[in-house]
Amino acid sequence: MATNVPLLDNDDTLEFGAEDEPQGRFRHPLVTMFHVGFRLAAMVTYLLCGWFNVSFIGSFVTVVLLLSMDFWTVKNITGRIMVGLRWWNYIDEDGKSHWVFESKKRGACQARR
Repeated sequence: MATNVPLLDNDDTLEFGAEDEPQGRFRHPLVTMFHVGFRLAAMVTYLLCGWFNVSFIGSFVTVVLLLSMDFWTVKNITGRIMVGLRWWNYIDEDGKSHWVFESKKRGACQARR
């Protein structure tokens, strides 16, 4: 039985791996900056909050928000542009959860239950 995978049937999306490949020291300097920036900001915030007598709750929320932004960036942007990986989860009509993994090098979509 063939499974219809959502998000792969759209014709209006850019072909996976068809992004421009800029040349230079870093291939994607803006992506690299955000990849390192959120992690560095979370570590600096964690280390410096004790010096400035910021409440535990305020520092905890700030660090969790920065790490959440880091996770989102790594999953959706860094993984796709810099590494060539993309993944997501969807629920079919029967209520089963399906994980879909894509790799730029192989070009094939793999589904795992």
